[in-house]
Amino acid sequence: MDHMHGVRHRNFFYVAVLVAALTSVALAADKVESIGPPPSGVSNDLRQAVEDKGYRVTLDSGWTGEFWFAKNLTTTKKDVPGALYPGLSDGEFVGVVNFPRGFSDFRGQSLPAGMYSLRYQLLPQDGNHLGVAPNPDFLLAIPAADDSHPDQSYPYKKLVALSAKSAGGNHPAVIAMEGGGEAGNVALTDQGYAVFTVAISSSSGSVNLGIIVKGSSSQ
Repeated sequence: MDHMHGVRHRNFFYVAVLVAALTSVALAADKVESIGPPPSGVSNDLRQAVEDKGYRVTLDSGWTGEFWFAKNLTTTKKDVPGALYPGLSDGEFVGVVNFPRGFSDFRGQSLPAGMYSLRYQLLPQDGNHLGVAPNPDFLLAIPAADDSHPDQSYPYKKLVALSAKSAGGNHPAVIAMEGGGEAGNVALTDQGYAVFTVAISSSSGSVNLGIIVKGSSSQ
């Protein structure tokens, strides 16, 4: 009887360990949560331009990003070969993001913790950029303090210079984009990129934007 009791005890212990391990894996899964408006440190113009509802994206690595997107994107009908989101305009304000622990952009550049505005930019299709990313669509991250007026438009070189401040170098801070999946979720691509998809209202209807929150061109 004592032997059987010991066996049952060990079996119970192994089951408990297995359940704990599986629970830990489940808790570590990528997730998206709904959050309130941006923090008070953001300019009033930026706060007025984005939705009161935001999204907290948490990856299994523990990395977190908090996103607030524009209330309404301006889209136009135009043909841009290879572009995922040809309706968006270069330099268009898309939203703001807070990186509590910083962020590694698609070039592998380190961005310090803080608030950034996000502006859409189609990567120039020249010899310096071909093959850099699977798609030519990017979001450029700009320190929010340097881009407090979302209606402001910038020429390409000015936009790049502002974004370069984010990483403290000569290259803009680039967040690559993918085709949108199920809104409000994070999914992995065949290349191992973690893609956060969000549905945003636009002048031509709702559009699902896919944003690569983990992955770089060095992979």
